[in-house]
Amino acid sequence: MVEFYHDSVLQKHHNHAFTTVPSIEGDDPLPPNVDRDTFNRFLSLLCKIVGEENVITGEELRNFRDPYPLTIEEYQPSAAACPITVEQIQSILKIANEYCIPLWVCSQGKNFGYGGPAPRQSGTLVLSLYRMKRIIEVNEKFSYVLVEPGVTFFELYEHLRAKGIPLWVGVPALGWGSVVGNTMDRGHGYTISGDRQHGIRSLEVILPSGEIMRTGQWGVTGSPSAHTCSNNFGPQVDGLFLQTNLGIVSKLAVAVDPAPQAFMNVRLIGDEVDDLGPIIDCMQQLSLEGILQNHGMITNINHFASHDVPKYKHQREEGPLLPGTIANMKKMYQTGYWRCVFNLYGTSAMVHARYARIKEVFSAKIPGMLLDGDLLEGKDGRPVDALQVGTLSAGVPTMDPVRLADYNLPEDGSGAGGHIDTTLILPADGETVVKWFIAAKKIMEDEGVDPFIGCHVFPNYILFVQEYVFDKRQAIHRERGRKVVESLLVAAKRSGFANYRSHLQHMDTVQDMYNFNNHIYRRFIQQLKTAIDPNGILAPGKQGIWPQQAMQVEIEALHKSYSKTTVASAESK
Repeated sequence: MVEFYHDSVLQKHHNHAFTTVPSIEGDDPLPPNVDRDTFNRFLSLLCKIVGEENVITGEELRNFRDPYPLTIEEYQPSAAACPITVEQIQSILKIANEYCIPLWVCSQGKNFGYGGPAPRQSGTLVLSLYRMKRIIEVNEKFSYVLVEPGVTFFELYEHLRAKGIPLWVGVPALGWGSVVGNTMDRGHGYTISGDRQHGIRSLEVILPSGEIMRTGQWGVTGSPSAHTCSNNFGPQVDGLFLQTNLGIVSKLAVAVDPAPQAFMNVRLIGDEVDDLGPIIDCMQQLSLEGILQNHGMITNINHFASHDVPKYKHQREEGPLLPGTIANMKKMYQTGYWRCVFNLYGTSAMVHARYARIKEVFSAKIPGMLLDGDLLEGKDGRPVDALQVGTLSAGVPTMDPVRLADYNLPEDGSGAGGHIDTTLILPADGETVVKWFIAAKKIMEDEGVDPFIGCHVFPNYILFVQEYVFDKRQAIHRERGRKVVESLLVAAKRSGFANYRSHLQHMDTVQDMYNFNNHIYRRFIQQLKTAIDPNGILAPGKQGIWPQQAMQVEIEALHKSYSKTTVASAESK
């Protein structure tokens, strides 16, 4: 049994998610164009590198499949390997190049709703970095941490707490995932530095050749400025390794937050669907004024209710929530259709001043809207203890939201929950967002499901998360999910919106949305991929790189239309 966690509670959550995936008949798939004997020789070499117990095949491969699949036959790994050092990764890359075995890299593999650890192309070897657990450096003065890919948000939080270091980490909704993995897939937390992709200080990346590259001032040997400044001389390449198969990130230095002297969680309620627009417009104004510090979160009523009890506790009738049910839920939870939260950090005087301006703006634009906040201050002039807050707002990890996946299960306990996320980038404009929500709500309700909405509100844009929550054991639920997501993506493309993140099944559709100048963005990334990974061992499927056959057609076309001198050298990647 693969043990991902020392914490028995987290391991139990893992087992529940992966052991309830519908079983796959037949042998594990082979890598493309590789026969069984050749693959067995490769696995023998792999065992010598990482140890036989860290090469996973057969039944245990369930831990490296999509835990929430819509299509159970696709995205199946041939095997998994779990290295613990950079040197082991380099050795794996060497034999993968020799045998032309494609690799799919994950950290903890907890990217649920988007495919988890499963590979984009069946037969790919999953390279799981969950055993790389070192917290290499915590720097309080410059507010950063330097970690390996296997370090979870729980482990980092517990390390900071045990050492008494007053730093808060922007943790995502579920804390069992990798700090590195979540950051590199553009995940985010809920503190000031929660948008972690923009807080990357430096990376250590293993290129497909096995060479090691460091970015930012870490690229200067022995520099005292390492991890304090992400600037390079020349092109800034850190972003090439977000949602990428151009290299393997083996270490990440990322910004965290000093614990503040005072903290306030601000909450407001929008009673009706149309209240979403003015809430967003107020938040956007306050963000541009520099009043709001972290990104705000807006959820609709069934989304936050799902963290409490299953749907059948509220409504026995099939289909979306009825108006009467919604009215009863509003009374039960003492809330409206929308609930919005954001936080204020700093000294007591700063927090009070920000809060005063927030009340002023909201009362002017939305008279009578319920808005409140609770001030917490550290004792004896010390920073606020994160446990005083006890939520994501202070970097305290949790597993509570995992219950959302079980929201639509039958009362008899026979089901197994899952969700698929469709996350679009919308402008932070209230009218535009409400118009999209009404369209998305109709699409979902026409298929007989509730619109689960989470809006992550940034100063100029919104990550608009639409979750399809289903019973993964029911084929009819999986088929309905495919229809819902495909309909949402068609409507999004028609409106000019695109995803920033995608489930494996919809990567081609999403990438196709970025179509300017005959998909020049995709073609440019493919040129880079061809230059630094000529054997294609870091498997296709992430940002801009698609299945091998389609990729080869694109590459041949590129060679005809572009001079080879335009392909950047591996040195500059």
